[in-house]
Amino acid sequence: MQYTQRLIFCLFFIILISCQNEDDKKKSNGYYIKWNDKTFTCIGKEGYNPRKHRIIDNSLLILYENGKGNIVSKRSIDEGVSWSEAKIIYKSYVYENQGKSTKINIANPEFIQLSNGDIVAGFNLRPATNGIHPFSIAVKRSTDNGCTWGIEQVIYEAHPRFNDGCWEPSFLTLPDGTLHLYFANEYPYTESDEQEISMLSSIDNGVSWTKEAKTVSFRENHRDGMPVAILDEDNIVIAIEDNVSGQFQPYIISGSINDNWTTCISGASQKRYNALSTPLSENVYAGAPYLIKTDIGVYLLSYQTTKNRTNNWAKSTMEVVISETANNFKNPSQPFNVPLNKEAKWNSLTDLGKGEIAALSSTNFQSEKVGVWIIKGQIIKK
Repeated sequence: MQYTQRLIFCLFFIILISCQNEDDKKKSNGYYIKWNDKTFTCIGKEGYNPRKHRIIDNSLLILYENGKGNIVSKRSIDEGVSWSEAKIIYKSYVYENQGKSTKINIANPEFIQLSNGDIVAGFNLRPATNGIHPFSIAVKRSTDNGCTWGIEQVIYEAHPRFNDGCWEPSFLTLPDGTLHLYFANEYPYTESDEQEISMLSSIDNGVSWTKEAKTVSFRENHRDGMPVAILDEDNIVIAIEDNVSGQFQPYIISGSINDNWTTCISGASQKRYNALSTPLSENVYAGAPYLIKTDIGVYLLSYQTTKNRTNNWAKSTMEVVISETANNFKNPSQPFNVPLNKEAKWNSLTDLGKGEIAALSSTNFQSEKVGVWIIKGQIIKK
């Protein structure tokens, strides 16, 4: 009996040590993120698609949808501890044409500050009723660090139908000052459910834009979506969602800055690859990727996923992975503890500097309404 008890104890001890070693091994495999639960902050009690960046006056500026069809901004001058009152910078409106009318909701804000100090923001115009106004991409400009904004400029129009629209603008500035605007585009595919990643460019700081959109990536019979681009030395690297497995999952496409997307990244291209070191199961949804490169040279990728949850993508949660290169992302963590009947979606990441980062989400993890929440984390090398 005594021998059996000792044997059981030894086996238990071996298993315990093994589990600890596995945890240590996981953490020692490059970088991981330590989230600080004390920094949970609700920026907006109702809101979606938050995008936040540090601007040149060292404040933090955030744009998001307020749930009423408008885009609002807030500012923090104390590293995100407190935030100003919401200010509407792009208001929804009613469009009328030939006796028909529809509300135009403004969605998917994203912005970038240029070397001259101007902030250029992009938006998705979404008509509430089909057949009256085209789904469109518009931009606005601020010359005073986001305090005031000029009039909107529509730079791309798709069809006036939800199934043939354009979506999710994002920006990238090249070393020579050329400004790129990437977006998901259904316009060329009216006879199918396909979608591509398109790009418009500007050589005058976003005052004027190319008239024709360039096709950056397209997988036949599938839907490339939600692009976010970064510079990686001499390459442009873009995180997209790709549904080649049936479910949307994060993929990376890349191309030389000098090539400037003269060749479309097809589904068979070697410049398209799964972003994760260990790919997810094919039945797991992991869409809406967001990619950043931090000032310490570490890359972060977020997405919303059903992993270890229900199969309902609408109840997915935010997950963040990390890498020393713009591929092989690993060591996943979920910054928000979201119950299975709640959500944390349409997320983004912000580099706060010196290894500190922030995760932003549209979530109801602690409330009834979906609002804009933020949590800070520290990048740690184990």
